[in-house]
Order: sequence, then C-alpha cells, then structure tokens
Amino acid sequence: MQGKTPSQHKSEIVVVIMALLVFVVGLVGHLAGASIANSDSFGYIAAPVPLIVGVLAFIAYKVAEKGDH
Repeated sequence: MQGKTPSQHKSEIVVVIMALLVFVVGLVGHLAGASIANSDSFGYIAAPVPLIVGVLAFIAYKVAEKGDH
C-alpha cells in the first residue's frame, strides 16, 4: 500500500474547500430563493447560484483529476 504524494494531499484539501464553498453558495441561494420578503434583490442573488455551483464543481473535478496522477 502506497502513501499519498504531496500533490494528492494538496488536491484533496483544495477539493474539500471547494465543496464547502459550494455548500455555502447553495445555502445562500436557497435561503434567498425561499425568502418570504417581497424583494426582487433576493431573486438576483438566487438566480446565478446554479451556474456558480456548476463552475465550482467543474473546477473541483479538474483539480481532483490533476492530483490523481
């Protein structure tokens, strides 16, 4: 059984941090979208959340793929 290389450790940490960031962005978007306040500004906050989550997931995938070697 082999140990992990330093690049694998670094990529794991980056992916975990990005996962936490995606969770926070999704939570903020969910709360903004589910807000009972009658304000359009909450919609402006919630609208780009799927795009941001998708971009962050793609970047995390690429980081994990690079660190796998």
